[in-house]
Amino acid sequence: MFEQYWQGAQVAMQRGDQAGAESSLRLAIEHATKELGPAAQKDDRVANYYNNLANCLRNQGRHADAEGAYKSALEVRQAALGPLHASEVVILENYAKMLRACNRTQEAEKLEKRALGIMRR
Repeated sequence: MFEQYWQGAQVAMQRGDQAGAESSLRLAIEHATKELGPAAQKDDRVANYYNNLANCLRNQGRHADAEGAYKSALEVRQAALGPLHASEVVILENYAKMLRACNRTQEAEKLEKRALGIMRR
């Protein structure tokens, strides 16, 4: 059921409808949490939903909200796939872009170094 919201979010993102994508992603997360229960916190699809939600929020200039979503994406991805998994790099890079947009260069550099370390493994 929750995957239908993900599909709606993809359509909205393709249309450039950030608000529509945000709404669909929030519903996807909500329904995944209900349907999967505690397992949602270890489901990589949920990590992907959070990452895309964070990107939508970042694109809307809502950096504080985006930061929380990036942190959630990292938590779930690490729980799902373990620390230092290559797919974590995408979230780290997106999060670093947001930090740079907020002139938080040192924090961004830490995330970029972490991503680079994962890629070099």
